[in-house]
Amino acid sequence: MKNGLMKKLLSFAAMVFFSVLITLPSHAADFSASEMKKMSTFLSNFTEVRMGDFTAEEVLDPKNPAEMIRFGIWHHWLNTFRRTIKPSNDNDRQYGDVMIDGVYVKESLKRYFDYDLKELPSVVDPDDPQRYLYYSDGVRYYFNGADGEAVYYAKVTKAVRLPDGRIQMTGYIYNAEEPSDISGSFTALARPHTWKGKATWAIISMKTRYR
Repeated sequence: MKNGLMKKLLSFAAMVFFSVLITLPSHAADFSASEMKKMSTFLSNFTEVRMGDFTAEEVLDPKNPAEMIRFGIWHHWLNTFRRTIKPSNDNDRQYGDVMIDGVYVKESLKRYFDYDLKELPSVVDPDDPQRYLYYSDGVRYYFNGADGEAVYYAKVTKAVRLPDGRIQMTGYIYNAEEPSDISGSFTALARPHTWKGKATWAIISMKTRYR
């Protein structure tokens, strides 16, 4: 009797254990391969403009807007050049050889940071305050274009939904032209965000350990 009762108790305990195990959330199943591919594209918008170590709070500091304006401009330079970048007018070439409408800079910050830029501040060169890096006339930005630097993308290899709803993404950064050229590994945090009716993410922070 005792042996039979013991077997029944062990069998019941095993059944309960595996039932609980099956119902526990699986981080590996939090996101599909296609979703992590979208995350890779999302984070590549930062790494391609050489942003690998930052917090959104730092970037969006209104007292020091240089990095947010740089991101807003160069994102379009790399991704929407033909549509958004135009040659400067002759009278404005003193501020840069090309220009971009400020609405596109605002669009980038809203899409990737969920941040509403109210005004368009000019940005001066910290080493030469008499020279503008990005000059604003209140409507558009003027700046000098540049080409030739290697572009680096992000590859998300793991993504976990944290208890507070944020998404932790980890992976590595690689040269877009030479994928075997890996420059480092990263951990990024983002939160769910809707932009123009589509589900996406707003970046919170990104930390990269470079090789």
